[in-house]
Amino acid sequence: MLFKMAWTHSPEARDKTIKQFMETGGMPPENVELISRYHNIDGTGGFAILESTDAAALADYALDWNGLIEIVITPIMDDDTIGSVLGKKFG
Repeated sequence: MLFKMAWTHSPEARDKTIKQFMETGGMPPENVELISRYHNIDGTGGFAILESTDAAALADYALDWNGLIEIVITPIMDDDTIGSVLGKKFG
């Protein structure tokens, strides 16, 4: 399943967050695949697209960061997946 993990951080947490990212690479744990990651140009946050079937692994990843940044993890679908759902309802 696909997930969007969006994050924001305060100006006060910026330097510590950047340091942790540079030291760790911000990579997710085993059982979570990083599809893509994007950063706000103003440095206040960003989002990543992740794939996983392991909720515990997603929680583990969030726990690595949620002491520094606010995280929202949202299940998402691609066009083909939502198209098959919509086709059943509206086709």
